[in-house]
Amino acid sequence: LLDCHRVFIHAKSASASLGQLLLFRLRRLGIEAILLPSGGSEVLEGLSQGRSDDLVVLFSFSKLSREGRILLDHSRSAGYRTLAFVGRTCLPAEDRADISLFAYRGTEKEYHSMAAPAALLDALAVAVAERLGTEGTERLQSLHRMKKDYFPDG
Repeated sequence: LLDCHRVFIHAKSASASLGQLLLFRLRRLGIEAILLPSGGSEVLEGLSQGRSDDLVVLFSFSKLSREGRILLDHSRSAGYRTLAFVGRTCLPAEDRADISLFAYRGTEKEYHSMAAPAALLDALAVAVAERLGTEGTERLQSLHRMKKDYFPDG
């Protein structure tokens, strides 16, 4: 996350809230993050600006979506790296991102909670902030000062 130019985030269905949370956390730390549309060919329009030094983050808990498959496939020709939040430990090679972060969400017939993926996402954001060190702290303090100047009541 710290070595890339931009972070493109693809999250659909129940994962959309996690995509929004990741977008919020990364932007607060000064990392350029872009939320891709959730479906159809619009995903490609957002990604057409992608470069080899970008990172695409996707959420693929129960199965890889059609758009997720396209993002992974396109990474091979475009050269960007991929990171996937997954709910399965055994994935076919063509469904694997460069980096996979596993979060258990329950068995197939259970309620699939987003608590573990949200905690994993927050832990990732904390790790990024820690790696940024004083630079991350300064970015957050600058944001806090701006809020205080423009929104003094809250």
